[in-house]
Amino acid sequence: MELFPFRPSQEEIRVRMLSKRSAAAGVTGLVVLGAGGVAWAAWHITGSGNAEAKAGTGVMLTITEAGLGGGGLTPGNASTVLLTVENSNAFPVRVTDIELTGLNSPARGCDAAANVEVLNAAPLPAGADAVTVPAGSAERPVSTRIAWDGPLRMVTDPADACQGAAFTFSVHLDAVSAAS
Repeated sequence: MELFPFRPSQEEIRVRMLSKRSAAAGVTGLVVLGAGGVAWAAWHITGSGNAEAKAGTGVMLTITEAGLGGGGLTPGNASTVLLTVENSNAFPVRVTDIELTGLNSPARGCDAAANVEVLNAAPLPAGADAVTVPAGSAERPVSTRIAWDGPLRMVTDPADACQGAAFTFSVHLDAVSAAS
């Protein structure tokens, strides 16, 4: 008696061998992919933590020089005020407003308020470059000269005592960052 009465045909043997090869190739592929996945996982690294950043602080601008352009104050004429503005900030700044206050003259008989008008509404110089002070540092501040036309005007009939008189005033600047 035959133990295996069924005998497969040549075609069935070929299909089984192909199936065994396919299975072996599939298992090998899975092993390779699995190993690759393990290798990827071994190199994929993440981390987390907390950090802190602190913004810098703006430094006040300094007016190192202020005076009048041309021949100074003359009857009926507005004058140009020349300001040298120093920036110690690490970013450029653009002056947005200038205000003159406390006009005074030590000359006898020359009342500054009665003889000179302060016109704070005079327009600032045109163009951003005319009122922008480049970035500097505490060790190396950078200065720019601003010529502001028209903020001081002598009246048409000033007192004779104002001829050649010195006038003092305070200057206040407002500015914003001009960093781009």
